[in-house]
Amino acid sequence: MNTMLDKKTPWWSEPMVWLLIALPLSAVIGGTLTVMIAYRNADTKVNEEYVKEGMGVRLVAERDLKAAELGIGATLHAEPGRLTLRLEGRHDAPPKNLMLTLTHATDSSLDMVLLLDAIGSGEYATAYAAIPAGKRQLELTPIDRSWRITGQWQAPFSGSMRLAAATQLSSPQHLSTQP
Repeated sequence: MNTMLDKKTPWWSEPMVWLLIALPLSAVIGGTLTVMIAYRNADTKVNEEYVKEGMGVRLVAERDLKAAELGIGATLHAEPGRLTLRLEGRHDAPPKNLMLTLTHATDSSLDMVLLLDAIGSGEYATAYAAIPAGKRQLELTPIDRSWRITGQWQAPFSGSMRLAAATQLSSPQHLSTQP
C-alpha cells in the first residue's frame, strides 16, 4: 500500500542531507581560511611620528623643522650597486655618516637601512645590493637623528632625486628624475 514508508535508504545517499551539510561546512572552511590569511598578512604598525588627519597622513616631527631651519637638502644619485649623496645646508660640522632608511609601504620585511660614509666635503656614498621593485619612502638622518629629510622613490633606483625637509616643499611628494 504505502511504498514510500517501506523504502529504507541510508542517510548518506540522500542529496538533501549533503546539501544541509555542505552549506555550513563551506562557511566554516571559508571563515578559517579568512582568519589564516589575516593572521599571516597582518598590517604593520603605523610609525608613531605620523598623525592621521582626515583621509591623508601628514608627518609631524621636530626633526623636520630642525632640517628646515638649517636649510638642509640633498641630491641623491643612484648607479648600479652604488648610491652617492651631496648634502647641503648649514652645519656646525658635517656628519661623518648618514643613515638612509628605505621603507616599503606595505611589507616591513623589505625595509632597509643604508649607512652612507663621508667621501669628501658634503659628499657621501654607499654600496647596496639589489632592491626589489616597488615604491620606497626615504628618510635621511645623521647618526644622532637630530634632523631628517624625506623623500619617495621607485625601486629599482636610477637617476637622481632631490631630498628636502618636508616643510620646505609644497607637498610631501618629492620629485624624481629617472631616465
